[in-house]
Amino acid sequence: MAAGEKIYIADKETLDKVYNILNTEPVYGFIEHNAILSPSGGRIEYIGANKDYEPITVTMGGGYSLKSWADFPLLKANKPYMVHADGTPDYRLKEDDYTKKEDGTASDIANTNYNGGAFSWLMKIYKKEYMAGDDRYVLFRFEEADGFEPVGFRDTDNKVLEGVWLPMFYGSIVSDKMRSTSGLQPDHSKTTDAQKKAIDAFGGRARFLGGPIVETIIDLLIMFAKTTELQTAYGCGNMSGYDASLSPTYGVKQNNVVGGGQFYGTSDGKSLNKIFHSIVLGSYQQWMRDPYEIVVNGRVRVSKNYAYDVTGASYADTGINVENRPGGNGWDYPHKYQTVPGYGAVPVAPYNGSTSTGGCDGLYRHESQKTITAVARRFGACRYGRSGGPRARNWYNTAAFAPWDIGAAILLLPPVGVAA
Repeated sequence: MAAGEKIYIADKETLDKVYNILNTEPVYGFIEHNAILSPSGGRIEYIGANKDYEPITVTMGGGYSLKSWADFPLLKANKPYMVHADGTPDYRLKEDDYTKKEDGTASDIANTNYNGGAFSWLMKIYKKEYMAGDDRYVLFRFEEADGFEPVGFRDTDNKVLEGVWLPMFYGSIVSDKMRSTSGLQPDHSKTTDAQKKAIDAFGGRARFLGGPIVETIIDLLIMFAKTTELQTAYGCGNMSGYDASLSPTYGVKQNNVVGGGQFYGTSDGKSLNKIFHSIVLGSYQQWMRDPYEIVVNGRVRVSKNYAYDVTGASYADTGINVENRPGGNGWDYPHKYQTVPGYGAVPVAPYNGSTSTGGCDGLYRHESQKTITAVARRFGACRYGRSGGPRARNWYNTAAFAPWDIGAAILLLPPVGVAA
């Protein structure tokens, strides 16, 4: 197939007619044309209710415009809160100054004695994702329908949630408990099990930020910006802030309040950025451990409901094999992503992209992938530059690996039926 060539045109035209009929529902979505490497040159095609939408724009250094997406319910509902450890909301924070409650009085944003933490609300959305040849179709809607699943919005008992709480800050361990508050240095140099223990100490509804919700978030970001070059669209974060003199964390910045509301992006490569009020999603300064994606002897296995098993034995088999990497450990750059129902998109070989083409973010893998059990990591770290980003993955190390550039963050699940 020639570069840029589309496939199944007749099928797509038929499906577009269906989507136009469903616009009253409505259904939103896009096609990721994996065969097109240019991230904004036709790789992402809008379909459904947003077929003629203008993508959102984030101004580097402050400001953003939601444009056609201004009334999208998920974006309107995405607000910052202080949340109790049991997953119930306490109170809203001012969107442009988290040090204050909505009424202007002081918040608990930096209170390490607060029984809970700072989180932003991501409301439930249903997703349908499938492949047609090399094309990946992604559809979203807010009401349940045949073929649509609440991907990322199921708890470990497989009960559907009204939304999830995203961490506004990197996880920091205080008195053996993982926190999500301002003013603390992100956790580092802990094993996966040690991080799990600290997250469990936060509360019974706390999980690692990872797994299917990250895949849903990535697809939402692609859809809103109409590109796979998400660092250019939303900001580069602290992707290049490494400084050998700043032992022991070498440039990983302290959790701090960043102004500007829902999104804040910069292009200097050394600043904290925000996506959905979360510096974890926008800053790329530290790998986030994701034990819900395990590569076992070269086979990708996933947890679809935040069950924890670092052997991967109890996880769903994706059917995706990861080959050993000729020439040693290192970065590859995916251009093709394979749908895993109920989970999301997983990169598959061959890897013909780059930091600015295809998926635009890197995949770091092991030279002997078939001989290890690797626990995935997300987003990159402050020494990897453009190789990091929302889609960046690392399939290199076991659960016990614990250097300075690996941390964790809390995904907090509300009780069933509770919404913000």
